[in-house]
This record gives sequence, structure tokens and C-alpha cells, in this order.
Amino acid sequence: MLYVPLLSTALLAASSFVYATPVPAEQKLAEKAKIIPFVNKHAVVRNSENYSHSAVSKRDLHRIQQRNERIAAVKRSGYKAVKTKRKAAALEPYDIGAARRAAMKKRQGNSAANSLVNESDNLYYGNLSVGTPAQVTTIDFDTGSSDLIIPSAECTTCVGPFYNPATSTSFTNANTAFNTSFGDGSTASGVLSSETIAVGSLSVTSQPFAVITGSTGNFDGPNSGLMGLAFESIAQTKATPWFFNLANSGKLASNLFSFYLSRQGAEGSELCIGCIDSTKFTGQPEYFPLVPGNASQSVWDIVNDGFTYNNAVVTQRLVAIIDSGTSLIYIPPSQAAALYSKIPGAQLHTDGTHYVFPCASASTMSPVGIAFSGSTSVFNIQPSQFNLGPIAQGSESCAGAIVSSGSEDSVALVGDAFISSWYSIFDYGNMRVGFAQAV
Repeated sequence: MLYVPLLSTALLAASSFVYATPVPAEQKLAEKAKIIPFVNKHAVVRNSENYSHSAVSKRDLHRIQQRNERIAAVKRSGYKAVKTKRKAAALEPYDIGAARRAAMKKRQGNSAANSLVNESDNLYYGNLSVGTPAQVTTIDFDTGSSDLIIPSAECTTCVGPFYNPATSTSFTNANTAFNTSFGDGSTASGVLSSETIAVGSLSVTSQPFAVITGSTGNFDGPNSGLMGLAFESIAQTKATPWFFNLANSGKLASNLFSFYLSRQGAEGSELCIGCIDSTKFTGQPEYFPLVPGNASQSVWDIVNDGFTYNNAVVTQRLVAIIDSGTSLIYIPPSQAAALYSKIPGAQLHTDGTHYVFPCASASTMSPVGIAFSGSTSVFNIQPSQFNLGPIAQGSESCAGAIVSSGSEDSVALVGDAFISSWYSIFDYGNMRVGFAQAV
């Protein structure tokens, strides 16, 4: 592929996360006792022929800017989340896996397994039904934001399938303008509305969302819109997100959703709403509590004891935001330097963001992973997901999926490079995140 200079300067400015959680206490750099083995360890590099480091970094940059702008706007407005009563959590998540489906068939409530398209291992999107009769569009299901944003055909710079309010009998116009701007200078505008929104058989009526009628960028596909799966406190629309409306209504078999993100462009990626799918992982999930874990929760974040190399912790503790809308993994510059100092031959690329290492050593490199607080496990990243491939066409230097965020903010933004290695469960009923080794 042709090398395109990456947006390191813009990333440095944009990645100063508005989100802030007190820095966890320091810990000794110690080995973890329990090591979880790899599946398909022989694959040591992504096999996508059209993978672009520049395009992925640009998309991630937009997501960071988008989230920061929303959090900043919420703080400026003085908006405070209204605490809603969560339905009692089921003792065990509803499993649609074939081996256990019969044993759990009496569980009350519904669930839906929504297939996702794997776009070169850096973007995963699926179908969403909007309106009456249903109009199907494509959505990036994003755990790092909280708004539902769907372009209409009026947006000439957006990508379809478009939503047409005029043909829906359930559309309601709130007569309130929606405008947002992002750190890269792009803008989006439209109108706040409400509509019947469904994923599979799961439907919410009168769901507030933004219909985008104009944009100067960032809605250029391959998917059309965005559904935020983070918490209401950072919703720019000030609306309860679709999933939480569904959960709070008592309609779900379990008040959670889970992701299986395939690797190497394979089919089978899935968002399971109200359920987990044990055919997509091995072993048992291990769960970690959200921080702060109360009504002020904004994103799906947990305490990270540090990043690991060869199963030993080599960085400081961080707050890890588990973000399905981000492709790579972003950590503070000092922590990225500490991690890559342990990888033979690794050095900071001239873009100031990525680290590179000799491609020839990829097959013998020790595993890179994450340790989470309260666990003796090391959650290693699949080699094929850590190694992004040559930094430029014909280069002998390969790029790592863990990059510098440009900000010393004690935050790790953990995206699809990790989630594709670990089946990820976002458990609202118990305010926790769980991981099991993805098949």
C-alpha cells in the first residue's frame, strides 16, 4: 500500500480526553500468574490488502474528537443524568449458544443476534431498521458515544442507505435543530426527531435521535449512521440511548449486549443484544466493575493494571475505555514508550504516533496484552491484530496496533484490535464489562 503521512499533530491536539477519572494507585511491575493461551497464534500479521494506517488513524481521530466534543458540550450545559431504575440483573447472562439454548429456553425476555460486516478488521457495522414501514440503514454500533445519528437523503455528502422521514408513519419532528462540530473543523447539522428504531426483533418506539441533513465530512461510509451504546450522561441529544430504553423497559432476557468481532476479514461478526453467544468464545467470561459504576457513568471503562509484554506488566495503571467505535488502542506517550522499549528493535515512527518494529521478528515476538485490576489473567492481543503490517509499501518495518494518544491523561482507549481478540460483554445490569477468549 502507499504510505500517506499520518495525522500526528492533529491527534496530539484532539486526544486530550475531556473524560477524567482519578488516576488509580500505582502498582509494582509484576508478572501475572494466569496466562491465557492464544487461538490461531500462527497468524502474525493482518492479511488485508487494502489496510491503510492513514485512513484508520484519521477515522479514530474523528471518533476521539466526536466524543470529546460531546462530553465538553454536556459539561458546558450543566446537564446532569437522571438516575433510572435498572431491572434486576439475571444471575447468568442469557446464552444463545446452541449447546445451552435448550436449558435456558424458559428465560423471559427477548434478544437479538445482529450480524456485522467486517471492513478490513478496522470497522464493523450492521443493519438498523428505522420507521414504519421499516427502512433499513447501516450503523456503526459504538460503545464510545451515546447518540443515535442517521443521515437522510438531504445530506449530499453522506453515504446511504438513507432514511426518508416522509415515508414513515411513526416519525415525529421535535422541531429542534441539531448542530455539532468536531475538532478537525467538520460539522454536521439536522433536526432532533423521534422514531421507531429496531435491531432484529427488538424495537423501541418514540426513540429520540438526530436526522442529519447536512455535513462537511465524517459521514462518508462505508456505513451510513452511528448508534451510541455509551451512557446518557454524554448524549448531546440529552436522550436516553436506545439500548438503555430497551433494558429499562424490561424487554431483554439479560440487560447486556456483547460483541464478537472476527479477524482477518472473516465473516461471522455479531452484536448480541440481550444475550451472549458461547459459540463465539472459549472458556468462561471474566468480569470487571465499571468506574465509578454509578449514575454519573459516561462510558464503559474499567481499571487497567497496565499493559504487558511477555506476560509481565510494563506500564502504569490506566483507566481503560472499551470502545467498539475505535480501531486501534491509544495510550499516553510515556506508557507507549515504556511498552515498546521492551520490544526488540521497536522505535517511534516519524509520525510521532505509531511505533514500528522489524517485520522479520514478528513471528518470534513475545505476546503483548492487557492486565485488568482484580484478575490474575493476562489478556493477550492476537498477534495478527497487534501487527498492522508494513508501515509503507515495501517497508521492512511493521506498525503496532498500540499507538501514542498524544496526551498524558491516564486513559487507555481500547478499540477493536483488542475486542477482536476477546469476546466482549457490556453488562448494564451489573455495571461491568466481561471478556472471554474469542474463537
